[in-house]
Amino acid sequence: MSQTGLGVALKTLRERRTLSLREIGQLSSVDHAYVHRLESGEKKNPSVDLVKKLLKVLKPSERDAALVMWLVDHAQADPRLVEFVLNDPSISIDIFSAAAGVRHRGNTRPDPATLIARIQRAFEDD
Repeated sequence: MSQTGLGVALKTLRERRTLSLREIGQLSSVDHAYVHRLESGEKKNPSVDLVKKLLKVLKPSERDAALVMWLVDHAQADPRLVEFVLNDPSISIDIFSAAAGVRHRGNTRPDPATLIARIQRAFEDD
């Protein structure tokens, strides 16, 4: 099972808070096994209410919470891009969503840093 952008985001935020799967499960009243399946990409379509329960425990920044909520409806987002953006708080949700929505020709996608730089230049030119 390939990891999803949402899974990467949830795992990253959980690890930032140094919570185990069992701890987040207990604190959010969400089964820890289900959280694991979300993080690993086995489950892909959680309800908004469930994600809000997790976010309440994870206590992300406003930007990171917005990113996670965007990912609930955009399962196709590149996990590498999600991880890159979560590790660089200077990247806005607008830049991220534009970069995540870019369609690529062929099988290769540019690396996240290159893609973000291109999108930022495009936004500056407007």
